Amino acid sequence: MPERAFNRILVATLGRPWSVHALELAVRMAKADDLELVVVAILTPSYVPEKHAAWGIALSAGVGQDIKALAEHVLETARSLAEANGLTYVCEMREGRAADEILQAAQEHQCDVIVIGSRGLGGEGGVTMGETGNEVILKAPVPVIVVK
Repeated sequence: MPERAFNRILVATLGRPWSVHALELAVRMAKADDLELVVVAILTPSYVPEKHAAWGIALSAGVGQDIKALAEHVLETARSLAEANGLTYVCEMREGRAADEILQAAQEHQCDVIVIGSRGLGGEGGVTMGETGNEVILKAPVPVIVVK
């Protein structure tokens, strides 16, 4: 019997429409091929004005409670979806630079494919990758699937 192409799939989501599509595809892939699912929600601290910081801005002390609550809701939705499909899964919240955290989570969980959503831009811009998606694609040691 041939070895499976993938064993563990990572999907990063924070509830935006394009990442919801990525989660849905990752769940379908995991169910179809009996893969383990790793779902990460990444909280990224924002920059705030700081008079004595380089360039006049600094990272804020943390992430707001509203963003943490959103991430908890997104992870709970992912848990429910994984359980409804009988999947083995891990859901975790991480904090830091999104691309760094996605790549680190994929390495820590020994994922062999990453699924991320594209960033939708309306009008003539069509669908393009954002900075995080581009960096993940360039630096990932495993295949990356981009979902529209």
